[in-house]
Amino acid sequence: MAQQPIISSSDRSQLKRNFRKDLKSSVEVTFFGQRSSVLTIPGRECRFCPQTQQLMEELVALSPKLQLNTVDFYQDPDTAKSHGVTRIPGIVLVAAGSDAGASRIKFYGIPSGYLMSVVVDDIKTISRGLTPLSNESKKQLRRVNQPVHIQVFATPNQIDCLDIARLSHAFALECPSISADVVEVQEYPAVAQHYGVSSVPLTVINEQYRFSGPAAEPQLLDKVLQAGVRQEATPETTFDPVGR
Repeated sequence: MAQQPIISSSDRSQLKRNFRKDLKSSVEVTFFGQRSSVLTIPGRECRFCPQTQQLMEELVALSPKLQLNTVDFYQDPDTAKSHGVTRIPGIVLVAAGSDAGASRIKFYGIPSGYLMSVVVDDIKTISRGLTPLSNESKKQLRRVNQPVHIQVFATPNQIDCLDIARLSHAFALECPSISADVVEVQEYPAVAQHYGVSSVPLTVINEQYRFSGPAAEPQLLDKVLQAGVRQEATPETTFDPVGR
């Protein structure tokens, strides 16, 4: 029996047109999940892995410039570790041909509802090789000289999550010292409990700085600089912002 499409016919047509117009270079989409099985090992359940994989297959089929890799999280733990993937379902986006070290942006959970636009925008940004950040933000991010890990906890039906999710990924694409995860927190109750997520969006930076609600680019930049700039700042260096 054929699967029912997740992406509607009208959305497929719109995405095809957008990808045809906006995509320049190829983008690799790597999906981390688990092989379907009648028997489920306790502790390894992944309710939304099949739907997330189907969604990524449908999305990638909309443009020849998109490539899909599928990795079994439990059967291939070395690949998951090399990409820094810690839970499933997980999605990693990089410019085609990049090594695992370029895996600085991740999406955990199924990107349904409003969150689908985060993945689509990431694809466009990586393909173009140019983030939407202001020139001032790009300049300030060159000061970051120690690792910064941003986690944005979000839900599909809360539109306030969109801007901070997009910004966190743009910061990571712009600066090689930053990694950013967008987490569809409803799929990970243990994670929600650990971080005390009572409302979304909730942003946590380096397990040290946290704030609730939406944030504009300057506000997120301020927190990232607090977390990522040592007093003895090193001279500015040049780098490829999208990690090619």
